[in-house]
Amino acid sequence: MSTKQKLTLLLIIAAIYNLLVYGLYYFESNFENTNIHNLADAYWYSLVTLTTVGYGDFYPITFWGRLIGILFVLGSLGMLGYIVTELSLKISEYLKKREMGYFGTDMNNHCIIIGWNTFSKQVAEQIINAGEDLAIVVNQESDLKTIKQIYSDKNCFVLLADLNDYKALEKINITNSRRVYISFENDTDSLVYTISLKKRFEKVNCVVAIENIELKSSFNYLGVQFIIPKKEIVSKFIASYIFEPNVALLTEDLISTSNDKSNLDICETKLTANHNYINTRFLDTYIDLKEKSGITLVALSRDEQLIKNPENNLILKENDVLVYIANGENKLYLN
Repeated sequence: MSTKQKLTLLLIIAAIYNLLVYGLYYFESNFENTNIHNLADAYWYSLVTLTTVGYGDFYPITFWGRLIGILFVLGSLGMLGYIVTELSLKISEYLKKREMGYFGTDMNNHCIIIGWNTFSKQVAEQIINAGEDLAIVVNQESDLKTIKQIYSDKNCFVLLADLNDYKALEKINITNSRRVYISFENDTDSLVYTISLKKRFEKVNCVVAIENIELKSSFNYLGVQFIIPKKEIVSKFIASYIFEPNVALLTEDLISTSNDKSNLDICETKLTANHNYINTRFLDTYIDLKEKSGITLVALSRDEQLIKNPENNLILKENDVLVYIANGENKLYLN
């Protein structure tokens, strides 16, 4: 029903209601021993009856007045049914919108995955296992239900939306996210989507996994910092398993999220203001971490440039990102 039709129906109901109230006043006010003397009394009786309160302080005594009273009683049943139905529909609609993520999330410094497939599912598992907050945007309700069955709402938010509805991405607080992983089956779709996304959210940090290595320069031109060639990484892993199997096993362990002491993880932590290791030498920090927590410091990132095996006398600064190897128990030592 359109808004115009609803308005017309409302006006008709209001006209009928006022006509009945006036009729009640007309038939009752001129009758001896009546207790409805004016329009105010008639309106009060009608409202009390329609809302099923029924104080009993006013009531009709004439035939036509009682007939109108019966209409008000029947109307109260219809009104009660309407209110209950509308309330149920509103609650159901609210729960549906909440399930689909329409009310958004207040996550900050979180990870985002746009698009859902087998590969993005594996990425999501690693992020969730690391205890990081994750928001996922899908365009199929079946994917939404699947994700909600797998992951807890505590640190995984799911939004059902048209992937090309960039306004909807504000619901996942995309401007305050840490990284956005764009997951499409086709590299061309990923490129086109990245162009549109960066146009609307220029400062968003994107991660893209591609099949065609020749498109890497195109993504770099768009300001995408991390482009992962799937086939290249797979081929390196396979080759490593062939001639350096122990190195490959260690690498696999490092890039997976560790949950206990037996597993290793390669982690990173940013030195925020007043951190204990600011203004200390890299070697001193390395020794201190190794002795106190068993953490092995391997690199640092400064001004978005990765410094591998830094010099011993390099002085750590605020906002440096330390890269280190830790197990599931001590990896939070630096946080």
